[in-house]
Amino acid sequence: MAYATLEILADRVRQDLEGHYDGRPAQLAGALGHVLRLLLTAEIPPQLSRLARPRRIRGLRTHLRELARYLQEESRLPEALCARYKYRVGESKVLARYRIGRRAWNYFHDLAAELDWKADLHIPLLRYEGFSWHDELEERFVNLEVVLDSAALEAMLICALEAYLSPRRPRRKGYEVYGINLGMVREVHRRRAHDGVRITRYVSVMRAQPQLSAEAEYGGVTPNPRSLDAILGATTALYPQYQGVGDFHSHPYDNLSVLERKKGWEYTRGDEASNIEIVRAMSEREHRICVSFIVAIARSKQKVAQSHFRGLKNTIQMSLGTCRVILAAYRSLESGRLTKSNIRLRLSGIAG
Repeated sequence: MAYATLEILADRVRQDLEGHYDGRPAQLAGALGHVLRLLLTAEIPPQLSRLARPRRIRGLRTHLRELARYLQEESRLPEALCARYKYRVGESKVLARYRIGRRAWNYFHDLAAELDWKADLHIPLLRYEGFSWHDELEERFVNLEVVLDSAALEAMLICALEAYLSPRRPRRKGYEVYGINLGMVREVHRRRAHDGVRITRYVSVMRAQPQLSAEAEYGGVTPNPRSLDAILGATTALYPQYQGVGDFHSHPYDNLSVLERKKGWEYTRGDEASNIEIVRAMSEREHRICVSFIVAIARSKQKVAQSHFRGLKNTIQMSLGTCRVILAAYRSLESGRLTKSNIRLRLSGIAG
């Protein structure tokens, strides 16, 4: 049977390392562990990059780049391994879906066995948020059920309404607001025959805390990451049972027709870029952003009953005085990218 491309490229790296660590099996094993990490992530670990510097190991830099490029552009081995061991998709289905040859698959597992590295134990614990290819897997295998408590809903609505109806002098228009959501997360795993585990993540949003130091204008709001420590410190002391689970910001419009024409309940590229930064900042503080709310608000004389806007399950619309509000919830993936797939929003105590 012909050698797989991955075998050839990875063996070149291995031969470089074996020549460098001749007679030092412990150091060689450590370096091969980093090769294993490369096969898992398609990124060259810094430990191997240091070894590949000029005058260290001749040829290693070229061979590492060739292997990484193959994993990034041609092979989908990292995705296949994640699907197999994090989301428990059957092996035969993984090999077929990601077009992984048996020899390449066995090469990884033989190396893992040589290093006594248990894939089923370690792969589910890896942080995949930095890898763009993981977004598609998370969207497919994880469903988000957002349960919004009335207190959190009211806090977001009052905050957005006050900013909309009370413009700051000398401005004539209201401004956007930003805040952090607190609550709890529970995951339920259900195994489906031949297609792995489906995860339902229940996010209970219990409180909403406006960020008073955010830089707010009519056309945008910039969160203040420096205030996160103060907010999270105070809320953790007051509500130790909660964690940061999301954030919210408002989209104000002059009237309902403008809101609908511009699809003001949807997130923008700027919203997504900001969310990626907030996700990183919250992660450094050991909190996980799961959901991002948009509170779209506009003046409207038309009254509407509380319901899903246009049947969208991730939204709730309602009338508040002379205003119409459309509250939309979006999934925040581990990478910080936003999506509306496989998410449902409902109020606490109300099914549907």
